[in-house]
Amino acid sequence: MVLSQEEIDGCNEAFKAFDTDGSGSIDVWELRQVLEAMGQKPTEEELFQMISEVDEKMSGSIDFAEFLKVIEHQKERAENFDDESDMIDAFVACGGLPDKSGHVKRETLVKIIKYDFGLTIDIEELINKIDSDGSGEIEFDEFKQLLS
Repeated sequence: MVLSQEEIDGCNEAFKAFDTDGSGSIDVWELRQVLEAMGQKPTEEELFQMISEVDEKMSGSIDFAEFLKVIEHQKERAENFDDESDMIDAFVACGGLPDKSGHVKRETLVKIIKYDFGLTIDIEELINKIDSDGSGEIEFDEFKQLLS
């Protein structure tokens, strides 16, 4: 995966901003700050994995060239992101089955949206709009429509 010159320039600015000691390298904690500033939320495990994948000197920190490799890997992962697979995972987490059968109960979605996530959207109205068979249960196609 090749980064555009604009992306490289943006990475350079971010790298310099978080290389606070001017050493020419950033450690795992500075990498977290850079990625969060770029809108990503990596876990600690992901951060250590990112560094270990590119840290050729095994120093525990990465220089700018290694940082670009991290960003290239992240970009590649994002492009290989499988929306259908993630949608099925979400459906299963809410009560559906991996083969897209089964359903998610209205109450489950309301609880997740309103109470677990604290969102103020009118989820009941959205469910009413997409519950085409009026069952009060959300089948996979309806679930996918709701989240799209």
